[in-house]
Amino acid sequence: MNVSRPRTRIAALFLLVAVCLSACSGIPKSTKEELTAVASVGGYEVSYEQMRYFVLNLMRDEAAGDETYWTQERAAEEAPALYAEALDKMKPSYAILSLCAEYGIDPENGAITDLADVQVKSFIDSFESTADYVASLRGNYLTDHLYRFLVTVGVCEEELYYAMLSAGDIASDDDVIEPIVRSDAFVRVKQILISSENGRSDEEMRARAEQARERAAAGEDFDALVREYGEDLYMFNNTDGYYICRGVWYTEFEDAAFSLAIGEVSGVVRSDAGYSVLLRCPKEEKYLRAHMEDLCGDWRDAQFSLKIEARAAGLQAECLDALAAYTPLTMTMP
Repeated sequence: MNVSRPRTRIAALFLLVAVCLSACSGIPKSTKEELTAVASVGGYEVSYEQMRYFVLNLMRDEAAGDETYWTQERAAEEAPALYAEALDKMKPSYAILSLCAEYGIDPENGAITDLADVQVKSFIDSFESTADYVASLRGNYLTDHLYRFLVTVGVCEEELYYAMLSAGDIASDDDVIEPIVRSDAFVRVKQILISSENGRSDEEMRARAEQARERAAAGEDFDALVREYGEDLYMFNNTDGYYICRGVWYTEFEDAAFSLAIGEVSGVVRSDAGYSVLLRCPKEEKYLRAHMEDLCGDWRDAQFSLKIEARAAGLQAECLDALAAYTPLTMTMP
């Protein structure tokens, strides 16, 4: 598993604009209730189906398979926090919309909707039947309407990236970026990852990571410890590690990596990927020469992500009175 990921590439995005995508026969349309605005992010209305999607997925993650976890009392107590977290997760999406408006990118533009329609149709065609497609969406608390918006704005996000490159707001010339790659804006680290995807408790993961960290800090060979403890597939038989900049990786990972001196072992670092132990290593010229094009691409991706994050940080979010009609436990799929 690779803990790197674009921080603002959309995992789920929904907006209330009219996108002309032809619905397939047999796919339920969103109801009036589902399209009712129950919150606001950056001046954009957030529908009930949007809020339901985020809240139910947050609840599922929190329960971790325990069907008795969400009692009426717990749900009532944690509702404000769930709503706030859901809105926070929407902010990067609406930051993209806000920036798209500034760069003249219209989600209703025919080229964008046509490409989105092709992607949606391709996904639907991957199922044996329309019913299977609908069931897949429902299993993730999605509707066809939401999924279509997700795809459409994903297309807009790509358009935004290239618009920023064309405008010179993100450097496009590798000759300009290469000195940055060679500077302290990039660091090289190796990782021992105790993955959160292997069904262990938080205590078990942390204990194993602490054990690996103690052995690394005592001077044992880090590559050997990676082979013994590590669950990051990219690190297996990889003595190069990662060359990273800020804006692409988990923030906790980046903060730890950039705080280290060369040769220093980190403490145990918690992120959504699990628990990590890092070793900062000197950058190698041979690797830089061989991978400069990819590293320059990483830098451009990072700058894009940071611009989205900066815009998202300034967006105001609030719940509207209509949300009072619901509780987390009543936000079920019809």
